[in-house]
Amino acid sequence: MKSAWFFLLAVALAGVVMISGCTSQTGAPFTPTASASTMATPVEMTSLETLSGMALEVSDFPPGFELLFEGETMPPEESTLLSDPSYQGGYSVTVSNESSDLATGELIEQVILVYTQPATRERLDEVFLANYPEFSDWSLSQLKDPGIGDASVAYRFAYPNTTLSGYSIGFGKGDVYEILLTMAGDDTADYDLLEAIARKAASKVT
Repeated sequence: MKSAWFFLLAVALAGVVMISGCTSQTGAPFTPTASASTMATPVEMTSLETLSGMALEVSDFPPGFELLFEGETMPPEESTLLSDPSYQGGYSVTVSNESSDLATGELIEQVILVYTQPATRERLDEVFLANYPEFSDWSLSQLKDPGIGDASVAYRFAYPNTTLSGYSIGFGKGDVYEILLTMAGDDTADYDLLEAIARKAASKVT
């Protein structure tokens, strides 16, 4: 269950980081774009049984990362995914390079989702907030489009009044959407690493 695992770790990070006033950020303040118009349904839908084959493996990450969770994705109760008829299901992977000391480690999560609508930047904005509704209360800014897949977006986020921060990249290829996210408790999350991992993840989507 992606949400339970991820936010349990996020709370642990938030609980141990040093209070540092307002966290600095780059990029323009994030404002969700308007809903995209109805898109045509792809001719052939991706089978949910194939999602595990698109998941990143520990060997895809730098040395020192360990697997914390891998399995079927369950939307949080407050997520609009539960009422979205285009959402079909998902799969997720969570790794960390310092699972015993989250304050100094980096957490990376990959979420793979299938929708009956092809990806657009507008849809990616909606999907990001649907999967991470808690981020609506965080400091969130949109970054330069990384140019991955058919459409992509990138964000920087920060937990208010702490050094807990990170980055997220979302992209889509056909009816497969992915969200990759990295966060660290000491404001050292690595965007370049996240982008490299996102491109590696995109290469696994066929």
